[in-house]
Amino acid sequence: SVYKAAGYSVVDSFAYDDIKNFLMQHKPGKLYLAVYTAVLLVVSFFIGFLIVVLWKEAATFSQFLEKIFLCLSFSLLGCAIIIPIHEFIHWLAYKNEGAADVRFGAIWKSFVFYAAAHNFVADYPSFRRVALAPFLILLGLLALVFLFPIPLWGRIAVLFILFFHLSCCSGDFMMLSYMRRNRTLNLV
Repeated sequence: SVYKAAGYSVVDSFAYDDIKNFLMQHKPGKLYLAVYTAVLLVVSFFIGFLIVVLWKEAATFSQFLEKIFLCLSFSLLGCAIIIPIHEFIHWLAYKNEGAADVRFGAIWKSFVFYAAAHNFVADYPSFRRVALAPFLILLGLLALVFLFPIPLWGRIAVLFILFFHLSCCSGDFMMLSYMRRNRTLNLV
């Protein structure tokens, strides 16, 4: 292969269509999974808590439904927008690390989206920067939006988008965990 000819050893490989199975075979440790699950549960708790507050603040049931409709509409729009923004941030991070050929893809049957740097050797520190960039940037932006003076239904929507984004980052975290376990190697 091209990699062996360049002096690299092939440790693992997978087709993009099979990335979900590859990641499931290389899950992170139990502590990571426990922390990740706890964070998702905390965000879920706050969503539920704020929905109860919204219910109590609503003058009528129809007013409550109107706010929930706004919340769900904004949430769906935000979730649709955050996917390409997430992948664009990966693209920026890969370019910053020196990758020349970064491509985007989607595996619709698995609802997996990716940015991949072809023929780019990524050591653990550079891959960590690429993997964490969208998580950290979007977490910060969503936190700022949440702190803005927006209606309660808007705050709930921001938390829904945050929950969705955290869930979608699981692939990045699993790849990062895989890279961490193999951090003494330069993986392509």
